[in-house]
Amino acid sequence: MSARIAAAAIAAGLAACEDAAPPRRDCAATVWAQPQRAGATLEIVGSWNSWFSPGIPLRTSAEDPAWQVARFELPPGEYGYLIVEDGVDRVDDHNPLSTFWREQDDLEVSLLRIADCAQPQLVVDGVTATPEGAWTASARLLAGADGSPLVRAEGRASDGTVVPATIDAASGAITLARAGLPRGKHSLALVAVDEAGREARAGAVGWVEPAAERPAEGLLYQIMIDRFRGPGGATLEPPASPGGRAGGTLDGIEAELAAIEALGATGLWLSPVYVNPIEPREGRGDGKFYEGYHGYWPLDSRGVEARIGGEAALRSLIAAAHARGLRVLLDLVPNHVYEDNPRYRMSQAQDLWNMSDPPCVCGLGGCDWGRYIQTCWFTPYLPDLRLERPEALRWAYEDAVWWMETFDIDGLRIDAVPMMPRAATRRIAAEVRERLAPREASFFVGEVFTGPGAWGIEVIRYYLGPDGLDSVFDFPLMWALRDVIAHESAGFAAVEATLVEVEAKTAGSGGTLARMIGNHDVTRFVSEAAGGTAPDPWASPEPQPAEALAYERQALALGLVLTLPGLPVLYYGDEVGLAGGQDPDNRRVMPAWDALPEPQAALLATARRLGTLRRCSPALLRGSRRAVTVTKDAYAFERVTPGGERALVLTSRAGEAQTIALDRLSLAAGEYVDAQTGETLALAPGVSVAMAPRSLRVLLPAGDPCL
Repeated sequence: MSARIAAAAIAAGLAACEDAAPPRRDCAATVWAQPQRAGATLEIVGSWNSWFSPGIPLRTSAEDPAWQVARFELPPGEYGYLIVEDGVDRVDDHNPLSTFWREQDDLEVSLLRIADCAQPQLVVDGVTATPEGAWTASARLLAGADGSPLVRAEGRASDGTVVPATIDAASGAITLARAGLPRGKHSLALVAVDEAGREARAGAVGWVEPAAERPAEGLLYQIMIDRFRGPGGATLEPPASPGGRAGGTLDGIEAELAAIEALGATGLWLSPVYVNPIEPREGRGDGKFYEGYHGYWPLDSRGVEARIGGEAALRSLIAAAHARGLRVLLDLVPNHVYEDNPRYRMSQAQDLWNMSDPPCVCGLGGCDWGRYIQTCWFTPYLPDLRLERPEALRWAYEDAVWWMETFDIDGLRIDAVPMMPRAATRRIAAEVRERLAPREASFFVGEVFTGPGAWGIEVIRYYLGPDGLDSVFDFPLMWALRDVIAHESAGFAAVEATLVEVEAKTAGSGGTLARMIGNHDVTRFVSEAAGGTAPDPWASPEPQPAEALAYERQALALGLVLTLPGLPVLYYGDEVGLAGGQDPDNRRVMPAWDALPEPQAALLATARRLGTLRRCSPALLRGSRRAVTVTKDAYAFERVTPGGERALVLTSRAGEAQTIALDRLSLAAGEYVDAQTGETLALAPGVSVAMAPRSLRVLLPAGDPCL
């Protein structure tokens, strides 16, 4: 019995009985475990009988003697359990879900969910869609305990269209088919009815001509809604105060979808759309006042801010993005709420919040980030949820499901991941994935903010995995790119070392690293590249660099992010070299595309070329990476797919022309073309390639369809 099979058995707990017709649900609990000591006896204790010991014994598996297994039945509900080996208990390493048990003083225990087998279950096995607009979903009904067969099934599209299903009552098989669908996302809410009149529901999603076949193979464009564009796409004026509202709207984004798509973007990450308070509030000990323009102060956890357009504008933007094949991710904030949020007002007396008097504010006074990261408050007016409590955790995952289903979005960027127990993000992902098929119908990227170096890599790897987040932001690489390219305080060996360690530490996780040169919480790259940033963005906002040097450096950094493995994330304004210091100076209004000075216009053209190239090239989307040349001022690496698609990327940060020797080149010799300039080069091991000052080449084999 493999570890993966064991994990699936406990995580699902639901299967068809192969010897029954029609197939029935199996809601018995099955737990697999391996002894840590030869000859040890294992048992299970749990909350179903107040953790009574001795518990349920595990027996040696007939399938694999290295494993022990227990199968038992419980009433429907949620339970906590532990595996006990020779009197010592532990969580189930093969169960990705856990919870915290109040009676055991917030002890983290494994979570066991027992479904109600009296009810049927609808399982979606697969969804396919063709470029011609043919859409097919296959599903099956698992009968309830009485064996009532399937009698009817149908699907309902978001526009209300009813899609009839073909059914096989004996097997419970269901097929739904549509034809002639336009480009975009097509979702169906499936319902199946058994002979006893009971309903089972599930969601199915299929894309016709998506901009990226899978979310992880795309390019994500990050937008701070209030600072991007005004109504109808109007260019915004800077706010009167750096912490004030500028007036950006959702329909302003919709008006710019063509320009965003021209960057090669395949998805949008929108800043939080929650209703936020109107009144300005003092920042974290700086004496400055801020408005909730950013969306991270949820006053209504299920309301869309009217000042950005409300629900109608959000639905319109999502529909328009989907019609272009673009996915949309919303920013989920499960860690905290604003102090006037009704949830906090109505439940302060309950043990659902990390309370202290005065509040422990992260990083201030004796409330350090290290010891109190999961209990501290961002500010005194942002109460921190105690997600160890089932009621608080239920808010978090039910909110996630509500936003996904209500607005037909494609995933979530989860805020402040390390400030919550890992059980929270795993439960959020599990609840959404259970309701939508296939797995790629939902994508989760987590904000795991770290510093540079090995410790940051250890932190980000903790949250990845097939049952965890699909992606986390690669802050260690971002810091390395700043050291090597913006500051030139290290050579390219620092970039390569970071990549090698990240790849090794995250191998086998199934996760994709989200890679960027900056975001809304750090200084702008171009200001760092121009010589560093001032400590006070209110008194000394960063000037927009006039010289070409800073933009050339930014073009190199963007070029690497757009050609390395991973999911590139482009923070609005980075494609034009928008300047900015510390928050909120790093959130300036987006300049007009057609009014850029020459260095910024050149940077935009480079970002568009490389983003579009990445969207086209299988080698850049999914090829493995191998370093060819690593020196202080030069870096070259290959990207190769199992199917033989290949690319060679060369980067020079030197201020003068130089050549890069390709002594370790393993690509097939022959003619290659620079995808940016059209220049043809003959490559073979040992040749040297001429590089202009501060330049990047992306070489593809002559005849590549992306040229």
